Amino acid sequence: MTEILKNEKAEKSEKKFKSEKSEKSQKSQRSQKKDGSEKKEENKFIIPDSMKSPNIPNENLSPFESDTDFIFLMQKLKQIISNKDMDWTKHLAVVNYLRRLFKYEKSIFNQILYGLKIYPKIIELINSIRSVLAKNTLILINEIFSENVPEFDEKKNKAPVIILIKAIIPTLITKANCNKSFIKSEAKLCLESLTNNMRYGDTLISLIQSMNSKKNQEIDLSYNLAIKLINNLNKEYFGENNFFNELIKAISIIYELKKDIYVKKIIVIIKKIIEKMTQNEFNSKLEKCPKKERELIKKALDPKNKKPIMKNSASSDFQIFLKESKDKIKNKPIKMRNSSTASTTSIFVKNKTEISGKKK
Repeated sequence: MTEILKNEKAEKSEKKFKSEKSEKSQKSQRSQKKDGSEKKEENKFIIPDSMKSPNIPNENLSPFESDTDFIFLMQKLKQIISNKDMDWTKHLAVVNYLRRLFKYEKSIFNQILYGLKIYPKIIELINSIRSVLAKNTLILINEIFSENVPEFDEKKNKAPVIILIKAIIPTLITKANCNKSFIKSEAKLCLESLTNNMRYGDTLISLIQSMNSKKNQEIDLSYNLAIKLINNLNKEYFGENNFFNELIKAISIIYELKKDIYVKKIIVIIKKIIEKMTQNEFNSKLEKCPKKERELIKKALDPKNKKPIMKNSASSDFQIFLKESKDKIKNKPIKMRNSSTASTTSIFVKNKTEISGKKK
């Protein structure tokens, strides 16, 4: 009896051991499969060397294969561009992929740039210490801005590219005034394409806002681009209440800075806007604006109520210094060493004629 019990116990323990062994084996197989699939997934995205090439001409950008997994591609591109420590050539590859997407797959491009919100990362690349990467990013931006926008349509105010325009204009203005000539020229090309093709109300508002700069060159460039865009914009834009109110608000903020360089330019901008409308239309819409903004615009246009223009104190102080220096020089005693007697003689200089006469 005891022997039978022992045998049954041994059988049970053997079954339990086999069951545990089998379970471990299955777990191991599942783990290996998982690791294998992850490695396979990881190795699936291999960036070809051709995509790491700089300055690829637009006509050489190739379309995607018919079986391209765009969801996977978008995730990988976002992963690479979000990693600041990634090799810069991989960031360059992302730029080239985006150029291909913009050319052949616009809906996918919009999803990754605006849906996945990688556009701030793209703007960061313009400031990269790698000039090649910065230049190629500007080439991408220029291609985006080179797309012709149709005539006035209320729906186009919601175009995804407006998100990029609002965010990138200050960076482009800065780069268009930088020291590196090839970056400067690419940034200027972007701004030229912007004013020629991105004829949105928000583009004009962003350009006026970018006038709020400490650098005169940047103020001048923003102003000139704003004037050009006013001429290019369809006049129907200025009839839109929301756009007109936002425009007046942006103008008022710059005008209120009270500096000479701002005041004169803002008055010209306002007059240009009136040219796109009738005076009555402008006045009618202005009356619907907030009181503070309305009064500022009226003061800007009324010569009797001009805001006092604050002169550049540093510049005027320097002019005063120069004048005082010149006055001192005219009446300053000049000490000269007499070589024979080793004594010092003072000559009181009154003017150039007297000096020349004494020399004779």
